[in-house]
Amino acid sequence: MDSMEHPPPSRLICPSLRAQNSIFNNRNYKTIKGKFFEMIDNSYFSHSVSPHHHHRLDPLYWCNNKESEDEPSWCVVCQCKESSTTYYFCNECNVSYHKECVESPPLIKSPHHPKHHLQLILHIQCFTQVISTHCICNCSYCGSSCRGKLTTLFYYCFICEFSLDPVCAVKPSFLNYQKRHEHTLNYFPRKTDLICDVCGFVDSKSLIYVCLQCDFVVHRNCIYFPFVIKISRHNHRLSFTYSPLKVLLSCGVCRQKIDENYGKYCCTKNCTYVVHSKCAIRKDVWDGIELEEVAEEEEEESENLNSFEVIGDGIIKHFSHSHHMRFEKRTTGLLYDENKRCQACVLPFYGDDVYNCVDSKCDFVLHEACANLPRRKNHVAHLYPFILQVSDNKNFYCGCCSRFSNGFRYVCSKGDETISLDVRCAAISEPFDHQSHPHPLFLSNELGKYRSCSMCGKKSIRTLNCIEYCDFSLCFYCATLPYIVRSEHDEHFLTLSYEENASLKWCEVCEETLDSHKWLYTCNECAVAFHIACLLGKCAFYVKPAQNLLYNGETKINITLSNGLTRPICTQCQKRCQDKLVVQFLDDYDGEVISCYRHWEVNRTKSQEFERWWRKK
Repeated sequence: MDSMEHPPPSRLICPSLRAQNSIFNNRNYKTIKGKFFEMIDNSYFSHSVSPHHHHRLDPLYWCNNKESEDEPSWCVVCQCKESSTTYYFCNECNVSYHKECVESPPLIKSPHHPKHHLQLILHIQCFTQVISTHCICNCSYCGSSCRGKLTTLFYYCFICEFSLDPVCAVKPSFLNYQKRHEHTLNYFPRKTDLICDVCGFVDSKSLIYVCLQCDFVVHRNCIYFPFVIKISRHNHRLSFTYSPLKVLLSCGVCRQKIDENYGKYCCTKNCTYVVHSKCAIRKDVWDGIELEEVAEEEEEESENLNSFEVIGDGIIKHFSHSHHMRFEKRTTGLLYDENKRCQACVLPFYGDDVYNCVDSKCDFVLHEACANLPRRKNHVAHLYPFILQVSDNKNFYCGCCSRFSNGFRYVCSKGDETISLDVRCAAISEPFDHQSHPHPLFLSNELGKYRSCSMCGKKSIRTLNCIEYCDFSLCFYCATLPYIVRSEHDEHFLTLSYEENASLKWCEVCEETLDSHKWLYTCNECAVAFHIACLLGKCAFYVKPAQNLLYNGETKINITLSNGLTRPICTQCQKRCQDKLVVQFLDDYDGEVISCYRHWEVNRTKSQEFERWWRKK
């Protein structure tokens, strides 16, 4: 009975204990590109059981084609999720290991690297708990990194700088995946510039598999590319194909030429949209879901959800408002009124067609375009769809332009965190036409690459770029600046323009000298110019006055336009600041309400947080 409750200890050494013994006893170090690694020379099998009895390894079995709630999803040794039919569980460390990772000899010959032996090594920085932000040893088979904890072991060839994790090191040198290719694919060990038939590119870092019967070449990383996907840059599904193109087209993501002799993704609706294979599965473009066996009807129904119901001639019932609304066509411009703004985009009315509430006591009004905003929307800069939400007592920061706003917003709660977009940024699509530039603009940034905005000079990971070789880019903040505005002191429209070497010398508001290399609002008829921030305010142009809003979910604030003769002292400027927007913060201390005032600026920190999240995807 006692032997059943306490089974005899295994002679296999726990990888954690094995790594420690190797470090403290052997001291056999080597450096790879300036980083220290320990050579693991000791065996995984112990002839003397007693010293390791407290690290008992119990075998656990799962088949690859069966589901189990208790199956470990992460091996502590190789730090990857490569599947294995057998795991070991250490009762002392309370973690699971792949069978291959436990039973890893110090020196092996792998079919994926037949020329030289591979040495089992340990990253020393992992043992000292200094996690490296950049790892030089990625598995050449599956791409997993050696970055991790104490027991991160992997095989390495010091001659070729070739690495494999223990599970991949024993995998066969051939692959059978008839969905991609009907014949067996054999590993090609020679490093050469062979173009992959699936992605159409040369990649010397990826393992290459070939079919000698068909002259078919494919990277190991490209074999399991999906067959039907939906990406953020296009409204329809895309299907993988080798078929030649009817006309010469450019990639819908990077905007470079498509080579029709290799694999690509084409629109399933035959709308001449095509994308490079690798561009289509970028982490910032594709959500990682294969749609080959997923029905499309339900998805199409949710996308066609209308924002209003037609009641009668020119009368609608909008989902955002409790009253009916009447369409009014404007033929002449309205007098400039900062307090009269669209409830959705929070922009003033400049002779636009509008929908007004039929109740004369209600000031709810929408631009015609804003009334027609879709309830569900895909966006070029985000993987998942957004849902339109109406104004409430909460403010928000736009995830693209970083502006503070309290108008309508598009919200996506799928993924790691909730992202909100104002309706101006949400309306941006490709190609994007801006009045300041003669060519269309596209969100064609390379993954993780920053570009400088041609208008404000700030760098962003998401910019709308010209692909006509004029090196022109716009960040979302500048791309959504209104092209024409009105000033209460000017009867004409002011336009956004770049006046290099202009005769205009100073801003009409701050009276400071103008920089001829920066964008301005100008009126050519009156020969006046304004800084963008001086005319619009640092953020006021995109916020409507409101009372009893919640800031960060708890602090109450009031928003008012500071356009009176007496202005409150701003806690940021330490004076009576000239900004158009004043935010009053109300704090309750022991029943006494204490208030302070400050102007509101664009929160670049919020933009940086979103960009960090975007890069992780």
